[in-house]
Amino acid sequence: MKRSQHIIVFIFLLLIATVRIGAAPSPSEYQVKAAYIYNFVKFITWNSESLGDSASAVVIGILGNDPFGPVLDETVAGKTVKGHPIEIKRLEEAEFPNPIHVLFISDSERNYLQWILKHAQLQQHVLTVSEMPGFIENGGMINLVMEGKNVRFEVNMDAVNKAGIKMSSKLLKLARIVKDE
Repeated sequence: MKRSQHIIVFIFLLLIATVRIGAAPSPSEYQVKAAYIYNFVKFITWNSESLGDSASAVVIGILGNDPFGPVLDETVAGKTVKGHPIEIKRLEEAEFPNPIHVLFISDSERNYLQWILKHAQLQQHVLTVSEMPGFIENGGMINLVMEGKNVRFEVNMDAVNKAGIKMSSKLLKLARIVKDE
């Protein structure tokens, strides 16, 4: 092959590789939401009593229909937060393991939301997260919302403060604060 043919073949292969890299699928809505939940855990401080020793896990519970499938498990697999492993638990209705640090409340639990939030407050230091309309207004802490094709989150600081949870200012800079004291 002549040098010019080598260059043409090289450029052709480079173009194919560029198209394949550029054509990589963007993350799904629930991959993004799972990443948000993982990052919430990283940028929240619970008191030492609720976290326990370093061998105890940070527990993320999913209450109701699980919209994540294996995505949340894959997102946190092998990761730790402040030396604590992360554990995902799929919960039956009205089941609250102790400890639980983050409770994702599925939209399927809408009819029981007030009861669930009241029960979560009784356990103290439970970060409540959902994606249902009206979650913040009903006393939830973080609501994941879609704005066009982007996932954003809103925070109810009243509920966060009542639970004794501290959120990093880095996290709050990214949030839309819906309620504040």
